[in-house]
Amino acid sequence: MSSAPTVMVSSTFYDLRQIRADLARFITDDLGYIPLLSEFPSFPVDPDLDTISNCITRVERNADILVLVIGGRYGSIDARTDRSVTNLEFLAARRKGIPIYAFVEKGVLATLPVWKDNPNGDFSAVVDTPRLFEFVESVRTEDRVWTFPFETAQDITTVLRLQLAHLFREALTLRQRIGGSGLPQYFEFLSPKSLRIALEKPKAWEYRLFFQSWLDEVERRADHIKRYRADLAIGRAEHVPATNALAWLQTRLHELQGFFKSANPLINQSAQEAFGPTGQPGSAEDILWVSRTLGFMLDNILDWARDVRTARVESPFDRVAPQLALLVDDLIKQFGDFPKASLRRLDEDLASGNIDSPRVTTMTWTLTISNLDGYEAAFKEAQRQYVSDIT
Repeated sequence: MSSAPTVMVSSTFYDLRQIRADLARFITDDLGYIPLLSEFPSFPVDPDLDTISNCITRVERNADILVLVIGGRYGSIDARTDRSVTNLEFLAARRKGIPIYAFVEKGVLATLPVWKDNPNGDFSAVVDTPRLFEFVESVRTEDRVWTFPFETAQDITTVLRLQLAHLFREALTLRQRIGGSGLPQYFEFLSPKSLRIALEKPKAWEYRLFFQSWLDEVERRADHIKRYRADLAIGRAEHVPATNALAWLQTRLHELQGFFKSANPLINQSAQEAFGPTGQPGSAEDILWVSRTLGFMLDNILDWARDVRTARVESPFDRVAPQLALLVDDLIKQFGDFPKASLRRLDEDLASGNIDSPRVTTMTWTLTISNLDGYEAAFKEAQRQYVSDIT
C-alpha cells in the first residue's frame, strides 16, 4: 500500500469540473501524491452510507490534506445540517486537524465586501446564493483559514507547490525537534492541533496548549454532554425515601460545592504554576495534567447530573431532583465556551500586538449555577407539603 499523502479536493463539481481534473493530474503527476476526488472510480465508497456521509467519511478516514476550492456555486445542501457538502467536508477537515489550503474565485472575493455592506442586494451574477458569501466569510474570519484567490487551475497549483514545500520544511523541523527519543508519553493522546502547539512552541504557546487541550477534553466527552442535553436518565437508580430526601439533597449540594472549590485552585494555582515564572517557559507536562484534570472534573459533573436524574426520590421530593440536576446546566456549557472564547481572544490579541510576552494576558473563568430559583421553589413547595403530610 502506498504511503504517499492523500490530498482530497473539496469543491462543487459541475462548475469546477475542469479545475478538479487539472488538480488531480497535478497531485498525481507533479507531486506523486494520492488524489481523492468523488468523481474518480478510485474514490472509496461505503455502500451502507449515503453520498454525503461517504464524502465526510473520506475526509475523516483518508485525507491527509484538504484543498478547498470555492467558486460561484454553494452546492448541494444536506437536509440534516442545512449545510453544503463542501461546507461539511471543510468542517470535517477542521475537526481532524489536517492542513487546509483554501482557494476562492477572484470575483467572489472582490464582491465579498460589497455583500457585507449590502447583504440584501442582488448578487446572482456572481453567486447562486448569498449563503456562499456566508461560507467564505466563516472560513476567513471564524475559522481563520487563509484564503488564496484564483482564476485558473494554474493559480491553485502554483500556490500549492509553494505551500506544500513550506509544509514539508515544517515537518523536517518537527522531526529534528523530536529527534531519536520519540514523543513523551504525555503527548500520546493529544489532538493534532495540541501536538503541533506543544512541538512548535509558538508565541504564548503555554496558553494556546492549555486552552486547546482543554477544548480537546470537552470534545472527547461530546456524546456524554449530548446525553445530558437530551435530559436522558440512563443508569442505576438510587432509592431515596422521603424521610431521607433532605439529607440526600444536602449531600448532592455538598458534592456540587466541591466542584466549584476544586476548580479554583486548579485554575488559579496549578495552571499558573504550569505556565511557569515570568520570562521562563512553562511545563507542557503540567499544563496537560491540568487540562486532563478539568476533563476528569467534567466527567464527574456529568455523572453527578445523571445520578440525580436517575434517582428514585419519593414524593413530594420527586419534583425537586429534576430541578437539582439543572443546577449544572450553565457550568457544563462554560466548560466548552470558556476555552473556545479564550483561544479566539488570544489569537486576536496576538494578531493586534496586544501581548508583548506569553504572560501579559488576563482571562477570567466565572463559574455560575443555573436554575437556582427553580430548585429553591420546588424545594420549598416539597418541604411545605412534606410537613403538611406528616402533621
